[in-house]
Amino acid sequence: MISRDNFRQPTIRQISQRAGYRCSNPACLRPTIGPDGSDDVASIGVAAHITAAAEGGPRFDPALTNEERAAAENGIWLCQTCSRLVDVDLSSHPTEQLREWKTLAEMRAYLGLRGFTIAVSRTFERLEKMIPALISEMRNDVVKSPFTREIIAFSKGWSYGGGVRSYFTLYFEEHDDLLSKLRIMENYGALIDIKYNDIDRYELTEDFVEYLLLPV
Repeated sequence: MISRDNFRQPTIRQISQRAGYRCSNPACLRPTIGPDGSDDVASIGVAAHITAAAEGGPRFDPALTNEERAAAENGIWLCQTCSRLVDVDLSSHPTEQLREWKTLAEMRAYLGLRGFTIAVSRTFERLEKMIPALISEMRNDVVKSPFTREIIAFSKGWSYGGGVRSYFTLYFEEHDDLLSKLRIMENYGALIDIKYNDIDRYELTEDFVEYLLLPV
């Protein structure tokens, strides 16, 4: 069995508190703790390893000692969705980016306690660097059909609608964690969620369409 250098509970508490209990992904910033439906507390936060806790894991760094791997400096506070995303989409989430997120999250929490905020510019160029393959597919679709504005997230084995096709289709089989990526696109103002009849459906914003139609 592979041994893991997991975070101890005091370390997890330190990581979460220094991030202000918010997801450190600047495209998310979701609160990760609050009241549940009764009188208790619900938490959706995860102390994720920046470099993996064990060999073979995401961004594993063999140069670290066991103590360094399990230290707070190697942890980043994320919501459950973003924690999953950074570990499956490795090319878009290198170690350097996660360390930058951690630094910004702690700076944001520090200034927030003192009545200040950090303004984060969420540009479509930055979004495309995070999820290049998905944006590239959307660009190709919009170029071919510039007046279509709706997208459905779908499985290849499903059937949907009928008549004249008036939407683009993104397949779960072709994009890992598709819904997580689409939620990030919502945060950037690229999409609007218009879910209908339990089908994940989105509308492209005009600003994002204009960006997709710019010369590359």
